[in-house]
Amino acid sequence: MSEQVGAYKVALADLDAGGGVLSLLNPEGADLIITKIVLDVTTPSTGACTVDAGVGAAATTVYDNLIDGLDVNAAVGVFDNIDDQGTNGQSVLRWESGKYLTISTKTGAAADLVGNAYIGYMRV
Repeated sequence: MSEQVGAYKVALADLDAGGGVLSLLNPEGADLIITKIVLDVTTPSTGACTVDAGVGAAATTVYDNLIDGLDVNAAVGVFDNIDDQGTNGQSVLRWESGKYLTISTKTGAAADLVGNAYIGYMRV
């Protein structure tokens, strides 16, 4: 039986466009269920900034169905879609083949933001 679970690590960027912090095409080419997304913020943005994370059809669109309005200026820290999901975030989410996971600036500016996203998933 082939491996049915996986994880992916992607560096965060400090860009303010839709998908500017992260834009990742489903790397498996198969439908997945995201079981957790963890943002490890090692350097917070220099000014006020919140981010949204989610899955959808476009690489440069803001989605908030995993994390909604996470403050990435407050402090260095580790945040996830379980404890820090916000209003619209979900604890698990289907990530269809050909769709994108994006992290985008919701408010403020992501200038100087540094860290990594860790995405845990299982194949459907």
